[in-house]
Formats: sequence, C-alpha cells, structure tokens
Amino acid sequence: MNQQSTLHRRGFLALAGGALGVLAVGQIAQPAMAHADDVDAVPFTLGVASGDPDHHSVVLWTRLVADPLNAETGGMPAEPVEVLWEVARDDAFRHVVRRGSVTAVPESVHTVHVVVDDLAPDRWYWYRFKAGDTYSRTGRTRTMPPPGAKADHMRFAFVSCQSWAGGPYPAYRDLAEQDVDFVLHLGDYIYETANGGLTEFRRLHALYKTSPHLRAAHARFPFFLTWDDHEVQNNYAGDIQGGAGDGRPFLERRANGYQAYYEHLPMRPAQQPHGPDALMYRRFDFGRLAEFSILDTRQYRSDQPCGDGRKAPCAETADPARTMTGPEQEQWLLSGLGRSKARWNVVAQQTIMAQFDYDLGPGKIVNLDEWDGYPAARSRILDFIAERRPSNPVVLSGDWHTHWVNDLKTDFDDPNSETVATEFAGTSISSGAGWDADVRAGLAANPHVKFYNGTYRGYVICDVTPERWRSDLRIVLAAADPASPAYTIAAFEVRDGEPGARRIDEGDGLAGRVTDKATGTPLPNVQVTVTAADTGLRIATGTTDATGEFLAFAPPGDYKIAINGVGYEPVTVTAKVTQGRQTRVEPALERAAVRAGTGRSVPGPQSQAALTDIVLSNDLVALTVSAGTQDSQLPGVTVGKPMDLAAVGHLDQIDWLNLPYASLTQPRGGNAWQQLTVRADTTQVVSATGPEAVARATGACTAAPEVRVVTTYTIRAGEPWVSAESVFTNQGTAARTLWIGDVIDHDGAGQRSGVPGAGIVTASAPADFTPAAPWIGMTGSDGQTYALLYDEPGFTAYACGIWVMSQRQVTIQPGAAFTLRRRIAAVDNGGAADPFAVLANL
Repeated sequence: MNQQSTLHRRGFLALAGGALGVLAVGQIAQPAMAHADDVDAVPFTLGVASGDPDHHSVVLWTRLVADPLNAETGGMPAEPVEVLWEVARDDAFRHVVRRGSVTAVPESVHTVHVVVDDLAPDRWYWYRFKAGDTYSRTGRTRTMPPPGAKADHMRFAFVSCQSWAGGPYPAYRDLAEQDVDFVLHLGDYIYETANGGLTEFRRLHALYKTSPHLRAAHARFPFFLTWDDHEVQNNYAGDIQGGAGDGRPFLERRANGYQAYYEHLPMRPAQQPHGPDALMYRRFDFGRLAEFSILDTRQYRSDQPCGDGRKAPCAETADPARTMTGPEQEQWLLSGLGRSKARWNVVAQQTIMAQFDYDLGPGKIVNLDEWDGYPAARSRILDFIAERRPSNPVVLSGDWHTHWVNDLKTDFDDPNSETVATEFAGTSISSGAGWDADVRAGLAANPHVKFYNGTYRGYVICDVTPERWRSDLRIVLAAADPASPAYTIAAFEVRDGEPGARRIDEGDGLAGRVTDKATGTPLPNVQVTVTAADTGLRIATGTTDATGEFLAFAPPGDYKIAINGVGYEPVTVTAKVTQGRQTRVEPALERAAVRAGTGRSVPGPQSQAALTDIVLSNDLVALTVSAGTQDSQLPGVTVGKPMDLAAVGHLDQIDWLNLPYASLTQPRGGNAWQQLTVRADTTQVVSATGPEAVARATGACTAAPEVRVVTTYTIRAGEPWVSAESVFTNQGTAARTLWIGDVIDHDGAGQRSGVPGAGIVTASAPADFTPAAPWIGMTGSDGQTYALLYDEPGFTAYACGIWVMSQRQVTIQPGAAFTLRRRIAAVDNGGAADPFAVLANL
C-alpha cells in the first residue's frame, strides 16, 4: 500500500474487488499529513477520530477499509489485521508518550478502539495509526483538566443532524477551521433507510465518513457523542418502532443500529452495546468550570402520547409516569445536578426542552416527540433546578434543525414566571427544516423564545469563563455548496448567577420591518426573499414575525429584496450590506388591487405553485389556480384546481383543493380525497383587473368524458373569498348520475376539519356527517380558517382530521347542465376556541 494513495470522495468504487494483502508490522516512521479535500490513505480511508477524553485518558478510533462503499467487507480480507498506534506531545512525533498495537478483526469490520491511559491532564496530544507500510493521517486530541482543578476558559462546539442528502457538510469545514477544545454531537449522526440490517447501518456510517470535512473535524478535535432517533429509526421510543421498516423485529433493528454506531465512533468500552442495549448517558468535567451530563432520550423513553406528531395534547400527555429518560437516568441526572460543585452545569441532550405552542389561539398545539410530549418529566427537572439551585444550568439541544435561544421556566404559560435555566438549540449540519414557517408563525405565542432562525444550517460555538457563557450561532449560506462561506448569525451571553440569555451582538446582514403604507401598522407573515443583485442567487427566504420584523442574513454585497404579503402589492427594494454592520430596510406596502394573472405566488409553508400559475388576489385574500403545476397526489388532474390559499396577514397552509370532482361512485375510505375525476385541458385569465377579476378552467370528467366541466373563479374587492362556479354539461346521449363535490386538504400544523353541527373533526378515519349549514371547513394552528361555502344545501360531508369533502349525487340528462356554486374563503378566526364560528359572518 502506498502512503500517498488518495481518491476523490465519490471515487471509491474504483477499488471494488481489490483485496488487501497480508499486512506486516514495520517500524513506525513519520507519515505525510492528510488534507481535508483528500480521501485518506488506504486502508485508513475513513480517517481517524478521538473521543470521550477525561483528565488522564482518551479513546482513539479508526477503521481499516479499502473500499468504503463495499457494504459486505469494505474490500478487506476476512482475517485479523494488526494495527500499531502511537501518541505524541508534538505533531512531528519526536516525543512519543504512548504506543502499542491492537488487532482489527473482521467480525467488527476491522474497527479499532484504543483507550490510551496515563496521559497528562489538560493538554493536547497528536496520534496516528499504522497498518503494514501505511500510516493514517495524524489526529489531534486532548485531555480534560482534573476534576476540581481551576479552569479559567473552555471553548467547544455542539452539532447535530447531518443528513447525507442535505449537502457536503460545509458546516464541518468551518468547524474544522475553529479553535475549540472538543465537540459535542447531540444525535442523528446518520439517517436510517428502510433496511434495518447490520450491513446497511455499517454502509451508512462508512458513507457518511467519506465526507472530507467530517473526517477533518474528527481528526482535529475529540468528540463526545450521543444518539437521537435516526441512528435507528425516526421517532422510535424505547422498544417501540417509529415506522414500518423492513419487517424485522424492532429490537433487532435497534441492536444493529447500536452496534454499527459503536463500531464507527470513538466510544469507550462502557458504551459498547449488548444486543439492543447500551449505556450512553454519562458525565464529564472540565475542571471546576463545567460539569456535563450527556443524556440518552431515546432508549428508555415512553411512547409518544396521542399518536405522536404536532397536535393538541391529550389526557395521556399529562401522565406523571411518562418519561423521556427512564426513571433511573432521571434520578442520575437530578442527583448529579444536586451535588455538583461546578460553576456551569450543562445538560447535553437531543430534543428541544422549552415548551413551544404552535397555536396562536387559546388552544395548544405542540410537538409530542419533544419534551412537550412529556411535560411532567420536564417539570420534575425544572422544578428541581428551581428548588435546589445548581449553579448556572444550561441545556444544549439538537433535533429540530434550527437555531433557538430559550428561557426555561417552571411555568411556560406564564410569561412572568421565573427563568431557571437557559437553553441553546443548534441548527443542523445539513438536514432541512420544512417546518420553519410553522415555527415562525407561532413565535408570538411563545415569548420565552428569545431567538429563532430556521433558514440556515450550521452549529454552535460556546466560549465559557467563570464569569460568563457565550454562544455564537454559526451558519453556512448554502448547505449544498462545499465552499459555502460561514458566519455568526447571532451571539448570546449568560452571566454567572443570572439565568436567561441576552444578545450581545447587533447582528450582521439584513433586517427590517414591513409596514402598511397607509397606516404604518406592522405586517406579520410577509414573505421576504433576498437575492444577490449581480448573480440572482437566492440568499435567504423568510417571513416577518408578529411585529413585522424580519432577519435575512447576507454577507457583504448588493441585494434585491422581494416583499410579498397577501393583501398587498409586492415590491422589490435594493440594499447594500457592509461588513460588520446590520443593514436595515423599512419597506411600506400598499393594499392590493383586484387582479388575476401570473408572475406572483401566495407565500407560505405549503406554497407549491409556480410563477406561471394563475393568482387571484385582492386586499383580503389570495388564491392560486394551477395553470400547469401538477401535485403528486393529484397526478394529471391538478391543472384548473386551487393549490395555494391564504388570508391577509397569513401564510398558505393549504395543500390543495380538489375542486371539483365528479365520480361515478360515492367516494369512500381513507383515500376518498384522491379523486382523479375532473381534468382541465385549458386555463385562462378572462379578466385581469377591474371591479372583478376572472379566471376559467375548462375540461371534462375523466370517467365520463361526455360530461364537460367549466369552473369559473371570480374575485372582487373587499370580499374575503373567491367565488367558484362549476358547470357540468352532459353532451352525451344518455343520462349520467355522478357524485359531485370538492375536497379541502390541509397539511399545516394543527390541522383539523370543520363540519357545521358536528364541530371540530380530529379523527384519523373519515366518517359521514350531515352539515347543519351549507359549508365545510379546515383550520390549523395559525389562526386562519379555510372554508367552502355553498349556495345550495343538500350535500353530506365526509371528513377526518386532515381533509374534508362534500358529496352530493346528481343526475344530468342529455343536453342538460348542473351548476355547483360556492365561495372559497380564507379568514382570520381571531384565535377563537371555535375557529369556524367566524364563518357565520360570511
């Protein structure tokens, strides 16, 4: 094997079939240094790593693998291989302090774990491995200050959530260039596939380590690691699976995931799994400065209540026996906090601990996979902190792919209650955040959230002294670009003895407030899109908060800022961003005129239409009708149907409206919504502006092509709806009996259906209802209600929690027509307990 062997990241398959010969042990000599943009020398292609240091020892790791993408053998022979290792006080290895050998065996895919002991405390070391004539790259690691020793300064990073599909890890490239003492990884090191076999988990770990930036970070700093769910299966809880998987018993999948995790990371023998069990929670000190309690909130937790998801808590949620950590780990945590003498007491764990209510009204919508699904367990921890007062408690969290700074309180429903601890939640290394707009929409209901940003990927650097804790929230502009520049989007400080973080930087990039031009009123939920003036590259997309403010980080340069809010005319302004300063823009919007046309979108988390689709808008509502965009759930029939809809001051939360359908049989079952029964062949704008704007879709019934269907959409000034008239004309020679109606599908947070006389529908299985009034509705957590208000009664509703449809049977004679008239409404419900009460005023 050649010491200089290198390969590009995706080029490993060239090694397929190449066998690694017998490895002889020779004299250790100085190797050439590897660089982050190279694949490491064969057989050390996955690099080196160190982890779990204490004041006298550290774990060193590597894996011998000639072909990392060979899931079965890694291109290695089925025989043991002797590996030499050494640790030195310098990177030239002139002062070697420890050396030895270890045997890498095929049963553990030739992975190596070495616990190096008898090291000096609080100092940096360099290490390397050798197999045959080949050296690994040189890694750097360190020991901790002794327990009880004075330590004046600590600097570390914490990371989480590194989906391979999310990009080539520019955040790790930036981290590897920093100067930190260690890295905390809070989970989702890999993302599982449906295959739960040991070979598949090993393949994923090998694949992820083909990232040169991940390998560089591991080689430069020791890691403390704990897992979340994706190392096994999304949202699993204890011994309860989180999804269907490949059909194998879940505990077998868990054992396989745990085994591959241990094999591929620098873990101590105490963390080695025994089947589906492994001891991951543990504690370490950084002298007297800080004590860290690392939690495992997956292996012992109770099943998520109420069926999991983001929804209203049910009675099960309040059960005091429910736990995130299991009773033993919880007691271990509280006992440790109670006796700690450290200046800073850090709880490093997976999911967001602070309450977050997505519902702007009197109700509550929470994420039941986070601590909000286990409020009694959270209260036991925060009440203990309030009573026993451990010094400066700080909680570090991951999982939700977004940056947060939260005040932790014993009563989150009372903004005036005492803040007892501070939480920093870091954004993801690469995993996306499709729920970003839902969180931003709910910020007004959660004043304990001091900072939130979900636009960017990155990590957090913490700089700690006895007097203060500083967290720098790092971001990269584009996770898909390996060369993407990195920045600090915000910096927060916690002072010794003062729970709660305060911002200590003014912020770089772009910020501002969007207002109504006539009244000066701040405008929430207005979409802000920043593009580079010279290249047109999109830098950021976000929305204004409840005070009309937006934050759209951008590096120095010239930018165009497009402002788009429902009920207002869109505008584009320009701005120049200067290094080290925050540039503010204050766009004022004019109320929208009545208009139908292309070139605009309805902003929102579910918005999916293209700029070539037709938007009907006025000063109260905006609706998109597809002129070509196809939704995968309505293949071939999306054209001519509404896709996006929102009221003024709100964002689109609708998935689509299947309006209309015309079925030969009565729709039944869980997929009744998927009526592929009316297809439009043409769409057109009939009237673009004026007292009323009109668009029209013309097509036919797919099951009875002789029944032509023409739907006309009309919008007028001052009306919070779009009128929709569908005319079904039988051009055949025989009568046709059809089930006719519409479907509203809602995929936003807190989705619930409404049927008059039946109240709010949340059941997962559809049922028949007889409406007491001629409408059907949908709502979510954002204070917005959607409805179809029919001119004529005489229909039934078929509904579950996430979709609702109208059904009426009609017979159309040859040459005759049937006309279905309704209004498509979107209105603010004022946060009322009954979100559909507002429809009585329409």
